Order: sequence, then structure tokens, then C-alpha cells
Amino acid sequence: MSLSQDHSAQDHLLEVSDLRTEFRRSDGERLTVVDGISFTVEPGKALAIVGESGSGKSVTVRSLLGLLPRTGRVTGGTAQFQGKDLLALKQRDLRKIRGRDIGMVFQNAMEAMNPTLTVERQLTEHLLWHGICGKADARKRAVQALGDVGIPEPERRVRMYPFQMSGGMRQRAMIAMAMITRPALLIADEPTTAVDVTIQRQLLDLLAGLKDQGTGVIMITHDLGVARYFCDDVMVMYAGRVMERASTLDLLDRPRHPYSIGLLGSSIEVGGRDLPLIPIPGSPPDLARRPKGCPFNPRCTQAEQPRCSEEQELIKVESGSAGSVDHGAACWKAAALV
Repeated sequence: MSLSQDHSAQDHLLEVSDLRTEFRRSDGERLTVVDGISFTVEPGKALAIVGESGSGKSVTVRSLLGLLPRTGRVTGGTAQFQGKDLLALKQRDLRKIRGRDIGMVFQNAMEAMNPTLTVERQLTEHLLWHGICGKADARKRAVQALGDVGIPEPERRVRMYPFQMSGGMRQRAMIAMAMITRPALLIADEPTTAVDVTIQRQLLDLLAGLKDQGTGVIMITHDLGVARYFCDDVMVMYAGRVMERASTLDLLDRPRHPYSIGLLGSSIEVGGRDLPLIPIPGSPPDLARRPKGCPFNPRCTQAEQPRCSEEQELIKVESGSAGSVDHGAACWKAAALV
């Protein structure tokens, strides 16, 4: 049976349906980078989006916030957030939501932060622009936010410029910037990049505190250990499509799509040192020459033709436990793969 989005009476914080995004190349050709993505995020829950580089993870969340480059555009879908379709809003209306109701932690803090402005100026900007508090209170919140993410001597560091900080410290300052307005939804693109495991645990515990207060989280990550520790649900993407979606424990312990199985086999989690690494053969496809049917089928060791060259729907392979999403995979063999 086909697995559709859950349209039950439960109130979704964010409900994305059939999102499609394309980019225009210099030769005029248009490439579909996000191809019919659907997912939901609940208040106080975290969704991990995983997949290889180039699978469309970052483009997906940037599409929701109107942060695509000039060559990119959303061509279809809806994204309902607090009664508004983010994809239908004009830029001036999106600016009222970005930074206040939706916080964003970008992957590269040095590129995302303005090198000509102090950390204090950048931390307090959202508070002042949205009229959340006055200047004196904003500075107190900025100092507190830096302390919350583990930056020592926050009263002194808040006066620094980004280039005066280490990479890990800049990443923590970026997280503080996204959290300072206490947004309803936090989008974190590889938030634990460039920090050691001690700080990583501290940051994840801090984000867990936000979840406990009702904040929904979308976390883009390559680290399946982070997903297991922090996230409630996982969505696996490949070539702009959803390959598998389930609760975190269901997917990481019982993956059903050959691509998900390959990802788990080619990664290391704490405590799994004795397990052999089995890399996925080949490389992700060129989106200008997307394979027919399942985009993973040219690399898949389980592929059977001609069935795998036909379009694959996300099918339900297992019912989710109480309060979790159903386990779905875009593979006709998924029910037999454990």
C-alpha cells in the first residue's frame, strides 16, 4: 500500500507536501534537485534528514525559507507552518518568520556570519529587528546565549568578531544565534560540525532542552550516531527523493531500503568498532541524466530489472509504534529486506 502523509487530527508544526525545487544551469538546462519531498515535524520532536552529499538535504530546508540562490526556484508543493504556506509567502513576509519563529543553523559558520560585525551585533539583530526586547535586554540575552552553548567568558567573547574565534566557537555562536529568539522550529544543518565530542554532547543536550520546551527540530546530519541519540524520526534522501522514512530506532535497527542499508554499512557508530565497513559502490547520479525508476538502482546490489527501472512509491512496510510515524520505503522489495 502507498504511504501518504499523516493527515490525522494531530496538529503538525510543519507539514511539507510534494516539495519540488529546480536549478537552472549556465546552459539553460533545468535540473530537478528536490523531487516530490513530503514530511512532517511535530512540536517537541526532532526529524533527522540523512543522505550523501548532493542528495538535496540542504536545498530542501533552504527552499522552505526562501534562501535559494538566484538559479534555484521552488516549482511545486506546500509547506504549512502555523497556518501559513511558507512557499506562497513573499520575501517580506518570510523575513518576519525567519529568525523569530524559525531559527536556522547554517553548515559553515564562517560563511554564514558577517565578518565585519561583532558577535553581539549579530546575536541581538533578530531580537531588535522583530521587536522582541530592547537593546539592554538583548545584550544580556546575547551573553546568556553564548554561555548556554559552552563558550567561556561570554561577556568578553560577545564583543569579538567571528574571525577572532576558532571554528568550533563560531559554530557554537551560530547555534546561539538561531536559538536566541526561542523559535517554534529550529533547522540545524550539520550543527555539530567542527566541535569535539564533549561540546557535541553539550550542544545536543541543549537542543534536547529546546525540544522539551516544545520546539520542533529538523536536523541535517551525516552522523547516524547523532541521529540515534537526538532525533525521533529519520528521513533518508537520495538524488532529491525520499528513500525511506520511519522512527529513528525502527530505521536504524531495521532499515528496509537498500540505500539505507548501504548507509548504515558504510558508517561507524560508537560501540560498533568490530563491524566491517562496507562502502556503497559507485557514485550518486548526475541529475542531468537521472536514472529511470529508482535513482539508486544503478548502484544497488539488490536491483532486479525491469522492475527497478519503474517508478517506486513510498510504501508502508511496518506500522509505527504508538506516537511514531509508519515505516515506509520506496522499494518494491522493502518488505523482504531486514
